[in-house]
Amino acid sequence: MSFSLRIKELREERGLSQAKLAKELGVGTGSVGMWESTQEIPPVKKLLVIADYFGVSLDYLVGRSDVKFPSAADRDPFFAEYAALSPARKELLKNLVRSWTD
Repeated sequence: MSFSLRIKELREERGLSQAKLAKELGVGTGSVGMWESTQEIPPVKKLLVIADYFGVSLDYLVGRSDVKFPSAADRDPFFAEYAALSPARKELLKNLVRSWTD
């Protein structure tokens, strides 16, 4: 499966519009549309952000593997849930944990 099909599938699984996903990733709505229509593939740094956002391996995202979650996520569902959080929510969770441990 190609990157364009994978990102569309992942977006739809989350019930996100292209506009909402674009906002979550910090890109324009047109970027998501081009990614899904195979007109454009984002740079590696953005691919890593997308993989982290959806909690999937980079190989899965770009179609090199059918293994959806990285190995840690396969062993413990917490990692899959954490990986699926937006970067802002991850930061919020980190700050909350820090406040408990200080």
